[in-house]
Amino acid sequence: MKRTALALIPLLLVSALAGTLFANLAEANPMNKNVGVVDPDAETEPPTITILSPQNGATYDVNNVNFSCIVSVGESKTAYKTDIAVVYFEEDWLPNITYAFEYRTPDPFTLGGKHDFPPTFTYNLNLTEIPDGKHNITIHARELGYYLFNAHLFWYDSFSIDVSSSISFTIAGLPSISILSLENKTYNTSDIPLNFTVNEPVSKISYVLDGLENVTIDGNTTLTRLSDGKHNVTVYATDEAGNTGISETMYFNVDTPEPFPTALVTASVVSIAAIIVGLAFYFKKRKR
Repeated sequence: MKRTALALIPLLLVSALAGTLFANLAEANPMNKNVGVVDPDAETEPPTITILSPQNGATYDVNNVNFSCIVSVGESKTAYKTDIAVVYFEEDWLPNITYAFEYRTPDPFTLGGKHDFPPTFTYNLNLTEIPDGKHNITIHARELGYYLFNAHLFWYDSFSIDVSSSISFTIAGLPSISILSLENKTYNTSDIPLNFTVNEPVSKISYVLDGLENVTIDGNTTLTRLSDGKHNVTVYATDEAGNTGISETMYFNVDTPEPFPTALVTASVVSIAAIIVGLAFYFKKRKR
């Protein structure tokens, strides 16, 4: 028993040393190790960006457009895996960039390369309150991937590819006209002010009264000598780009009071004067 116990001691020491050695080797050579960062090789393609809307070079007469794009990962014959990691875009009328997608995990390359990066990313956003004029949108995308350096230990070299794509378009919004002075009510005068505001510089202003001819004006005006009854008026404004805006049609009534009967009063006064004169003549003659 003593000899057996003594014989086991060297084996235990060797086992302990071996365990320590293997532990040190495992610590020095861990699985899933990023060996380095390299440039993509010739067999790895960059991601593609397809902008669906707005259309490049198009002109829109409203101040909001739909932004839509598709970003697809590039194919690679040599990479173990490639994915879309970041998508963001810049609008020239806004100070900050907008992130459409961003993978925030510092080391997304888990054992076996299974993670949640999308191979194709689709993004839609309604862009509002875009100022008039020519604008640019630039979309940026980043593709991440890795080449296996040691398949058994799953060591890899990582790489990234950044691409961008830009479009330009023009916003030529219609002028917005607000009529200030008219209301849907009855006016007791035949002369009514037509006051309004326009939200941008314009080259032409006109109005149409009761669906008749288009009357060009320089600005605020007065509708004069309106007949009694129902009326309506619409104001038009054309901006420097040739876009014409139309105001709300205002409906109103005119009911002027009857004129004072001056002719009848005059006739009555003349008649009364004649009667007085006649009576005076009659009494004077009778007195004689």
